[in-house]
Amino acid sequence: MKEILLLLLSLSTAGAVPSTVDIEITVPAKDTLLRSLDRNLVSWSIQNRDLPIFARSKLLENLFKALSTNIAIGQSVRLGGGESDKTTYGSDISITAKKYQSGYYGAQAQGNVTLGPNYFASFKDKYAPDTRYIWCLNLINTTNNFEAAISTAAGVLEYLGDELDLFEIGNEADFYGSKGFRDSNWDASMMLPEWNYIADEIQRLAPEKTIKFMAGGFANPAYIVTKDFDIPGIIAAGFQSSRIPWYSMHLYPQSGCSGAVTIAPLLEHNTLSDILSNYIPQVAAAESVGAQFAIGETNTVSCVGRPGISDTFAAALWLVDYVLFAATIGVRRVYFHATTKGSYSPVIPINYSLESGNYSAGVLPLSYGAYFVSEILSFNDTLLVTQIEGGNDTDYSSYSIWDEKKRLRKIVFLNLQSYNSSTGGTNPATPNTEVYSSAEVRPSTRVTVATPWEPGQELSLIRLQGPGSNSKSLVNVSSFTLSEKDGSVTSNLVDTIIIVQENGSISFDLLASEAVLVQHYSEVLANRHPTKSGSKAANSTMDGVVMRTRGADMSFACRHDLSNKIIISVILATIILLIS
Repeated sequence: MKEILLLLLSLSTAGAVPSTVDIEITVPAKDTLLRSLDRNLVSWSIQNRDLPIFARSKLLENLFKALSTNIAIGQSVRLGGGESDKTTYGSDISITAKKYQSGYYGAQAQGNVTLGPNYFASFKDKYAPDTRYIWCLNLINTTNNFEAAISTAAGVLEYLGDELDLFEIGNEADFYGSKGFRDSNWDASMMLPEWNYIADEIQRLAPEKTIKFMAGGFANPAYIVTKDFDIPGIIAAGFQSSRIPWYSMHLYPQSGCSGAVTIAPLLEHNTLSDILSNYIPQVAAAESVGAQFAIGETNTVSCVGRPGISDTFAAALWLVDYVLFAATIGVRRVYFHATTKGSYSPVIPINYSLESGNYSAGVLPLSYGAYFVSEILSFNDTLLVTQIEGGNDTDYSSYSIWDEKKRLRKIVFLNLQSYNSSTGGTNPATPNTEVYSSAEVRPSTRVTVATPWEPGQELSLIRLQGPGSNSKSLVNVSSFTLSEKDGSVTSNLVDTIIIVQENGSISFDLLASEAVLVQHYSEVLANRHPTKSGSKAANSTMDGVVMRTRGADMSFACRHDLSNKIIISVILATIILLIS
C-alpha cells in the first residue's frame, strides 16, 4: 500500500547517520520584506491552437479543478506563444469545434493559425470553474493596419467575455528585428506607436469595458537584454498607463533548440536564485508605476522541453523552488508553457506518434509540483513569503509562510540533493531515456526547526516525493495521485501528524530529492481540498507515526496497492539497510 511505501522510504536510511540542518524561524522584524503570495503563483501558458486539443481529454480540466479547489480561485491561462504572431480570425470561418480539437486550422494555413467562432466553442466551459485567460495578439502582421490582431481581439471579446483578464500584443517582440519582421534598428520606441494603435482600436471595440493589457513578453532573459527590450526600457519609452497593470518577460534557463542540456541545474538552488535575482530590477520597474510583474512564459528547457529532464521528478522539485523564490523577490505569477506533445507539459492530452515511437496520454511529474504549491497556497487569507535565513544552500532551500499579522503559518523545505533511481524510470507519455541509479544508499537529512509555535500543537506534514530525481512516474504528494487516464483523483492525500515540542521546535527527516510542507493541521481541515469529504478519516498509526487520510471514504485498509515489484524492492532495500 502507498502508506507502507511512504513509511518504508522514511526508514530506508535508518542504518546511516543522516546529515543535519538546524534552522531558527523568528518573527519578522517590522522592516523585514515579506512578499505576498498570489493565488495564481503557478499559472499556465498554452499555444492558442493547442487548447482545443487539450480539451479533447479530461486530463487538464481535472488537474485545473484539483489546483483551483485548493487555492479557491480559477486558473490563469495565457493563450500565447510562437503561434500568436501567426494567428488570424474571421467571423465567417466555418471550421467545426471538433475539427479544431483535431488540430485542423484551415487548408490555407501554411504555418498560420486561422480561427473562427467554433474555435472558442471547442474549449469553452471545459475547464475548472472561473478559469481566466490572457490572449496574445499578432503584432507581426501589419496588413490592413493590423487587421489580424484587431479582428482576433473582436472574436476574443465576443466569445470569452468576462473570462478574459488581459491582452498581450506581440510575442517576444525583441526578436522581431533579428528575425526580419521589422527593421534591424527596431526598439521599444518604434514598437510603442504600433502597440498603442492596436490597444486603442481594441478599446473602441468594447467602449463599455476597460480593456487591460500585459506589456513586455520579451524572449531574452533579464541578463541578456537587447536594446531597451526590458521593463525599465519600455516604461522609459512610454509603455506606462492605467491600462497596463502587468508587465512580463520570458525565461527558459536552458535552451533545447540547440546545444547540450542537463538535469543537474534543476536541482541547484544557487543556480536558480542567481538567475532569478536578475529580475529584481524588472520587478522594481513594474512596481514603480503601480503595476505587477510576471514571468509570462517559462519552463525547464525551451523548444518543448527535453525527455529525461523536463519529464522528471527533478522538474517538479524545480517548479516549487522556482515559484517560491520568485515570489520572495516580488514576481507575482509564473506562467509554465505547455504543448500537447511537449515533455515539459504538466499533462499530455492525446496519444501521439514521433519518429522514436508511439506514446499515450498521461500525467507528468510537473503536475505534482504544481499541486504541492497549491497546498502551500491553500489558506483563507493573504499569505506572505520569505526565505528562511540559514536554510538555503546549493542542495537545499527553505521558505517560511506568514499571515498579515506576522504569524507563522507554514514551512517549506526542499532537499535538492540529487538521487537517481531506476524505479519509475519511464512514462508512456514521453520517449524513453537512459535509466540509471545512484550507487549509494539514498541520503537523508534531519531537519530541526526552532519555531515560534506553541508547544503541543498538531502539525500536518506532507511530502512531494518520488523514487528519484530522474524518475518519470510514481510521483505523488503524500499518496495523492491523479489518474493517468483522465486526471481525476485516484488516491487521497495522507497527512503525517507531528507535535510541536516543549521548546517550540519540530524535527523531520527528508530524503535526497524530496520536499516537505509543514502547517497547522487545524488549518488543513478548515480549507477546501479536492478529496476531503464531510468528516475526517480515523488515525492510522504505524511504529508511532500518525497519519490521517483526507476523505472519510478512504480508510487506511482500502488504499490502492502499488505494484508488487515496487513494494518488494523497497522492502528488500529497507531490510538490507536495517541489518547493515
